[in-house]
Amino acid sequence: LTDTHTHLYSEEFDIDREEVIQRAINTGVSRFFIPSIDSSYTQKMYDLEKKYPSNVFLMMGLHPTYVKENYLEELAHVEQELKTKKFYAVGEIGIDLYWDKTFLKEQQLAFQHQIQLAKKFKLAINIHCRDA
Repeated sequence: LTDTHTHLYSEEFDIDREEVIQRAINTGVSRFFIPSIDSSYTQKMYDLEKKYPSNVFLMMGLHPTYVKENYLEELAHVEQELKTKKFYAVGEIGIDLYWDKTFLKEQQLAFQHQIQLAKKFKLAINIHCRDA
């Protein structure tokens, strides 16, 4: 079985990450597709992949709720990582207006840009869409 979307590197799993992963593997979930949030999580994703190389499959992207004033820098980070490392998709990308509508225009621009990156690198896309 495959978990197509899990943020196992996030802080919520810091106290029991290994147990959660082992429990999933023991019940037959052997592949975890890991979408990115922003550049502050990149190293945590890489560490998770290094620890579970047969189970973890990374995606790279800028999550819409993390699109802020610095989104162009974040997109540059996404593109640089896509150039230097193997990823299985561009994600998690899209539009999210559930919490805040302040950066809608920037979310739209970031979404469009990342779709173009997916085309450029011939990768699938993992879309996040909430109240959009």
